[in-house]
Amino acid sequence: MGVLSSYLLSSMNDAMLPHLRGPVEEVFEGVVEHKGLPTRADFRELRNRVDMLDFRVREATRLVHEIRGQAKRAIQAADDVGSAHSG
Repeated sequence: MGVLSSYLLSSMNDAMLPHLRGPVEEVFEGVVEHKGLPTRADFRELRNRVDMLDFRVREATRLVHEIRGQAKRAIQAADDVGSAHSG
């Protein structure tokens, strides 16, 4: 089960990186090109975006752990049924 969960988590991380990197780069590029030095509002907007993305990543991680637990229980139940039929 460890290999499967590692694969899922690494795939999820690989998929999330472009989504995390893009908004941050856009904010900084916009600030530098149009406004010069960043203002408090710019940093607040960036912080809010990062917080929102952090929440989404934590929620996705929680769901992956929940799915992993359900998969372990399903495998255990299948093993129990298989051993009951064998004995």
